[in-house]
Amino acid sequence: MTKPEFIFHKDGTVTLPSNSDPAAAGTQKRGWVRHHVGMDLGRNDPSAIVVVRDECYPRFTGRGFEQELGPRQATVVFQETIQLYSYTDLADYLAKRLLKIPHWTLTVDASGLGQPFASVLDLAGIEHLGVVITAGAAITRDGNTVRCSKSLLVENLAAGIETGGLTVADDLDGKQDLINEIASFELTTTSAGNLVLAGGGKGHHADRAIAAALAYLRVTHLDGGFFGSVDYTLLGWA
Repeated sequence: MTKPEFIFHKDGTVTLPSNSDPAAAGTQKRGWVRHHVGMDLGRNDPSAIVVVRDECYPRFTGRGFEQELGPRQATVVFQETIQLYSYTDLADYLAKRLLKIPHWTLTVDASGLGQPFASVLDLAGIEHLGVVITAGAAITRDGNTVRCSKSLLVENLAAGIETGGLTVADDLDGKQDLINEIASFELTTTSAGNLVLAGGGKGHHADRAIAAALAYLRVTHLDGGFFGSVDYTLLGWA
């Protein structure tokens, strides 16, 4: 079967050609190609940036011009770590990176020291969602702040990989390192007897795994509909 030629629009949506046939009116479905950027802010260790490409394409159902959306697929296509201690320098670096990424959203860890960095992003005009990682097993949102349990964040990432909803690009630099970080998360018991998820092992912090989890959370829980625009902008940046 010949693969259809998609039309890629400037807003990141994807459609099938209708050839202006009146019979196609009202049957067209819009797919998309988006890039969700997750960032875990390093303290004494490097900060990590992971990009997940989120794709969903329309297809014909076989009933005339009727269309439907095909399966949605998320793929880790980029990762890097950066050792910068100044929040303004880090925000500047991030802005320059985002300028190279089409149709992006940004989700950052806003826990602890991440909150001042989120404020720097606000002042810099870099649109984002800040995720405060909590205990428990819930996710809530208030404006641009999301409160999400670490267990839900990590288990959501693991489920995506186990089911194939999230894959890692074969040509990704450092692919095995990322997979090892994800695999390093394990349940441990606190002194109070509570089960918590820990990652990385002694001397390791699984920063890239958390960045990937934040990006994938945008795919599964925080993207589209009520949660707002697909195409974020850098306000005041060239």
